[in-house]
Order: sequence, then structure tokens, then C-alpha cells
Amino acid sequence: MSGQGKWMSWRAVEYVTVAFEVLGSIALGLVVAAGMLAGLGYDPIRGISLLLTGGLRNPDYLLSRATFIMMTGLAFAIPMLAGFFNIGGEGQMYLGGLMALLTAVYLRNGLLAILVGGLAGALLGLIISALRIYRGVNEVVTAIMLNLVLYYLIVYLITVELYDPVAPHESIKVPAEARLGVIYLAGNRLHLIFFVALALVILAYFLLYYTKLGYEIRVSGLSPRSARYAGIDLNRVAMTSMFIGGFFAGVGGALNVVGFMYYIDSLLTCMHGMGFTGIGVALMGRNNPVGVILASIFFSMLILGGSRMQMLMRVPKEVADALSGVIIIALSLPYAYRILMSYIRTRRLMKVGAGQPG
Repeated sequence: MSGQGKWMSWRAVEYVTVAFEVLGSIALGLVVAAGMLAGLGYDPIRGISLLLTGGLRNPDYLLSRATFIMMTGLAFAIPMLAGFFNIGGEGQMYLGGLMALLTAVYLRNGLLAILVGGLAGALLGLIISALRIYRGVNEVVTAIMLNLVLYYLIVYLITVELYDPVAPHESIKVPAEARLGVIYLAGNRLHLIFFVALALVILAYFLLYYTKLGYEIRVSGLSPRSARYAGIDLNRVAMTSMFIGGFFAGVGGALNVVGFMYYIDSLLTCMHGMGFTGIGVALMGRNNPVGVILASIFFSMLILGGSRMQMLMRVPKEVADALSGVIIIALSLPYAYRILMSYIRTRRLMKVGAGQPG
């Protein structure tokens, strides 16, 4: 068999393995979730049915909510491929949303607002990675602290400086000429932001798998020692991956403001938690942009299905969230295990290469 044929055969085996992992994980998660419902005295069949299908009643809201999670999923996935842990997608999304709001209000240009929001998130990601590389500050600690600082800073700005006099719990509104609109497809009303996000995901896929930079990002994460031997600057790649990841998170915040909500509420409930949700989505999607699309839609479906289950079955919100969490953990565990084992092997090889006992 030729080298090309062997490569294709190996890829086919990998795809089949991943498919079995995903299907098996979903089945396991559903069984555990059904057991939890039965143990709490609820009808497990009806509950699981509502959880999986409740979100399909409103395709526009389903896909719009998936849009923001998709962007924060990429914000985590791309740096993770380079071996960098970007837990700052939340703050990058907040900052991107704020800068997009200001740009839309004062320059009245929606596309420019999205670009500015993305660049704001990218610069924040760059700062986090630079502090890690040049000052040795752990990126997780930096990101968590910045998430909190940005949250309370933006809450202050919306409450004190940028509030709408007519609705004080909301910011000033994005002007009509700067808003991204909606389209009607197969009888359904859909916001344009979902299609903008799809285009960006395709761009991310092309970048990762068809460019030199994407190759460097993936090699740096898989084997830092090999990347260094090949002359790849690991620091440059790490900072670039965080810049790109931050850009996507910032765009997520901008799309939320310019293309869906058209304002930021005083508690940031329109964006709160989506940065951390993106971590689970990235793991569910195997850090692959195409997988992130599917995982984002699936996660959005679980969120909306959980809300419908609460309304029709009187299930407490905490129980609905726990059911979704069980399914997400089941889907994420196989890939998380792979990442952990790869990290342990890499560290062991680096110790051996440095002359330390393995």
C-alpha cells in the first residue's frame, strides 16, 4: 500500500474511532441522566425526550445561542492545540462586546464593530500569553483575574456611564444602521450572525489544516520537542494562537451585541458563562473547528431543552443543568483523557531528553 493510501486508511480508522466514542459517550450520558430523573421521581423517557428535542421548536434561537458558544469554543480550541490553556474566553468576550457596542454607537458601522471587538479580544489574549512567556505568570491565574476585573468594570460602565435612560438596566442601544439583520430560510427567520460564525469557523479550519502557521500550532502542541528541533519558535506560536483565540472570543461578544441583543444588560447575563461553556464545547468537538460547530449546536439544544423540561415537568433548574452537565462530561471525557495522556508522555520524553530519570 502506498504512503498516501496508508494515510487515508489511518484517517478512516481515526474517524470511525471518534464516531464510536461520541455515540458511546452520548448513550452513557443519556443512561445516567435518565437514571437521575427516575431516582428523583420524574418520568425519564419524557424528560430525556424534552431535553433532546425541546430546543428544536425555535431554530433561530437555537442557532443564535450556538453562535456565541461556537466562538468561545474556538477561543479555547486553537490555543489548546498549541499547548496553551486559554480560560480567558469569558473576559475576551466581555471586552469584545463592549468595544463593539462603542464602535457601533459612535461610528455606526456593524462590520467595523465586529472587527474592533475581535481585535480587542485578540489583544487581551496576547497580553495573557505575554505575561506567561516573558514574566512566568500562569495564564490560568491571569485569565481568571482579568475575567473578574472586566466583568465588574463593564457592569460599572453600563450602570453609571452607558445606561439607557429609558431602560436603566440596559446599555445604550446599537443604532439600526449598525445592526446585522435576519434572513428567511425555508420559512424560518434566522439571524445573520450564525452564518457569519460559520464563515469564521471555515476560516479557522483552513488556517489550522492548510497553512504553515496552522501546522506549527498543531506540532507545537503535539510535540514541543519536535517543534523546537524543526526550528519552530514555541513562544511565537503560543502568543499567535492566543491572539487568534482571543479574536474569536471577542467576535463572539461583538456578534452578541451587534447581531442579536443590540445592547449589554447591567449584569452581562447576555454573555455571562459562555466563555467557560466554550471549554466544554471545544473538548466535545475534539478541538476541531467542524467538531466545535456540531458540539455548539448540541450544547445549545441541551440548554433550551432543559428550559422546556423545567416548564412542562416542573423540574428544578439545578436538576436540568445537572442532566446537561452529565451528558457534556460524558462526551468530553474521552478526548480529555487523550489530552492528559499526551501531556504526560510529552513531559516524560522531555525529562528523558534532559537526562532526568523517566
